[in-house]
Amino acid sequence: MVVIFLVAAGCVPVQTRVIGELPPPPSTLAPEPEPRLPASPPSVNTGGQLVAAAPPPSGEAILAPAPPSPTPSPTPTPVPATPAMPPPTTGPALSTVVPPPSADPHLTGRYRVLDKFGDGFIAEVLVVNSSGQGRDWTVTLRFPGNVGRLYAAWVEGAPQATMSRSGQDYIFTSGVPVAGHSSVPLRFHFERRGHGADPDRCAVNGVACQVR
Repeated sequence: MVVIFLVAAGCVPVQTRVIGELPPPPSTLAPEPEPRLPASPPSVNTGGQLVAAAPPPSGEAILAPAPPSPTPSPTPTPVPATPAMPPPTTGPALSTVVPPPSADPHLTGRYRVLDKFGDGFIAEVLVVNSSGQGRDWTVTLRFPGNVGRLYAAWVEGAPQATMSRSGQDYIFTSGVPVAGHSSVPLRFHFERRGHGADPDRCAVNGVACQVR
């Protein structure tokens, strides 16, 4: 290694250089770029409000696509309500009112009790036709409060009668006329409480019965 000393008159600074060492390499750092201000972000319409879109990382401004408009839901067509049907009436059945027959002196009735037992009795109205021709007949019966419901009623030996109610009255109407100069028995089985089986009212075609 060789060292060269340069000495001048007086106090001269000495510059030392080492031979064989390479000079420092030049700087390879690139110059810093000038800062760029990002463009103002565009406004995006979001259904009545303006919202600024966020800028991209590179600093360049882009337009954000507007979101699609919401599709309105279809309005359902109102359907008229079906009126509710009123509930069926469950009240007591109406009895058929039968007008009283006109009085016929040729038809008479005879009431009698055929049998009595603990809580009921069986009785009869004998319908008698004293005329020479057949006649329709109607028997009307009404009993006091101790006589209850009707269990059965029938015409003995002839077509059956029909029965209806009118208030407290039991009304029996013939199925066929009773023949002239003959009779037909109408019999019935009633519930009873206590004693007594005679009716408060008994009539055949409006004519009062004979009660035995």
